[in-house]
Amino acid sequence: MPKRFWIALCLFISLTAFAQSPPESSSQKSYAQARQALSAGIKAAGGVEALQAVTDITREMTGARSDQGQGLQPVPAAQSGKPPVTNPYTKATSVRDLRGQRVMEYRETSQVGGQPFKYRRIMGGNSIFFLNHTTGVMQQNTPANIAVARAAAFRDHPESLLLRAWNSPQTLRWLGEAQYEGRPQQIISFADIDGAQVALYFDARTKLLTKRETLGDDPVLGVIANETVFSDWRPVGNLTLPFRYTDKVGGSVFIDMQASSITLNTQPPDSAFTPPEGMTVLKPEPFSVKQLAQDVYMIRGGYNSLFAVFNDHVLVVEAGGGPGFTQNCINEIKKVAPNKPIRYLVSTHFHFDHVGGVRSYIAEGTTIVTTPTAKTVIERSANATLLRPDALARNPRQPVIETFKDKRVFDDGAHKVELYQFASPHASEMIVVYLPKEKILYEADTLDLDIPENGFAPLGADTKDLLERIERWGLQVEQIISAHGRLGTMDDLRRAVVRDKANK
Repeated sequence: MPKRFWIALCLFISLTAFAQSPPESSSQKSYAQARQALSAGIKAAGGVEALQAVTDITREMTGARSDQGQGLQPVPAAQSGKPPVTNPYTKATSVRDLRGQRVMEYRETSQVGGQPFKYRRIMGGNSIFFLNHTTGVMQQNTPANIAVARAAAFRDHPESLLLRAWNSPQTLRWLGEAQYEGRPQQIISFADIDGAQVALYFDARTKLLTKRETLGDDPVLGVIANETVFSDWRPVGNLTLPFRYTDKVGGSVFIDMQASSITLNTQPPDSAFTPPEGMTVLKPEPFSVKQLAQDVYMIRGGYNSLFAVFNDHVLVVEAGGGPGFTQNCINEIKKVAPNKPIRYLVSTHFHFDHVGGVRSYIAEGTTIVTTPTAKTVIERSANATLLRPDALARNPRQPVIETFKDKRVFDDGAHKVELYQFASPHASEMIVVYLPKEKILYEADTLDLDIPENGFAPLGADTKDLLERIERWGLQVEQIISAHGRLGTMDDLRRAVVRDKANK
């Protein structure tokens, strides 16, 4: 295990142990050292009064996204020796209303596979709006505790992060000194209002904030450090602020952004934090089970899964993004087929958001059927160490994983499921699942159906590739289950391709 992981874990244990101790306790010295380091960091950024005078702040940024769990290959560049797959942000705008605690973030990018993606996130009042400008669809979410969502959002930038720590004196603790990228650091911690334990690194020479770090559980990587590194500090009005942000997940660069401009107190209009008219509103899909044919069911929720009840067992397609969704799936499957084991889980590809729920099925003793590359990712996930034990951690067992090449068929005489493996522009190894009797196809990510009826799905090279392969294989598809969105048809797939040709 890397040395930096042990350092991060020790920091987490330290700040957790001291989080509830008031300054008047035996940790008075720890508090005093932390307060001193924080005071110096705030002074270097412009001072408390200058930070408090900021009513709003707007950033125009560009950069790139490099995700070891979302590329053509899952191996990070540091291990493969190859440059990571990056998705450039052609435009990124962030507007923060610090007084009203409102947020607007806009991004233009593309997903692996080529689908364009223009989206806006608005946080205001008691709701969070997610606007997909590529498809013209808007989703509204009203969290049970909006304060928790706001706390996470306002930890992103120093002007609010430093004040959050300053206003939490009862949780301030000194964690020590360490080196980060060859420079000495003073490290403190505080507990934010949502309970998050946050470590702050200050450059011992400049006193500026070097990075923010939290620890958390990732269902594939296990315990990881989530970091935001701040650099390229420049004067902005009465403040000194970073113009470069580098987000790291488990030590791997996730997003690297460079600000072209930062402006203060421009009084953005309320319309900046209000969803525009004319967008189709899609309500969050509640968790549900829908029977599509005899012994064939679709599970809807944050992700969509499929399961088929064979004569003496159950076969499931796709685990979903995390243990919460997966455990609900397992519970519902057992209600539908109470006396049949879940013998197989088909995992379509190695992207982390699609294997995040596999651990729950491993705990059930289910055999995982997937691609060779996904096998290595799933084995890594199965042996991950977590801060909060899940079903597999409480009942450890080694995964049983089967791989295949090109095609595999499950057939008990009454039920038939065909698996097709291929190289996609979205991932080097992909599986689609076809039920010939029911004429149902399950696919993940190559055709996203987070769109209304008769809407146009965003098109990428992987979408065209999917249509060509279905025609080449001679599959008679009537219904398409996408891992994301509503139940679709071949018309949805064809219209996406036809619309792209018409626009050229």
